[in-house]
Amino acid sequence: MNCFHCDKSASGICRFCGRALCKDHMKNRIPYIITIFVGDKQVPKAVAVADALYCGVCKPQPEPIEMPELY
Repeated sequence: MNCFHCDKSASGICRFCGRALCKDHMKNRIPYIITIFVGDKQVPKAVAVADALYCGVCKPQPEPIEMPELY
């Protein structure tokens, strides 16, 4: 698999969209939320990973998107 940006051999994948990245393009890193749950005091909490690989092209949404069609 080759890097989306430069076509070099890829060393990782964007956590948000799946684009391949070489070592030169792995510099953009942002937090990735794995899951959100309600804690003991009814306060939502998130389990997140810091420094997830990010391609710099896709646009992860800053807030959750409502999806009522899944009910």
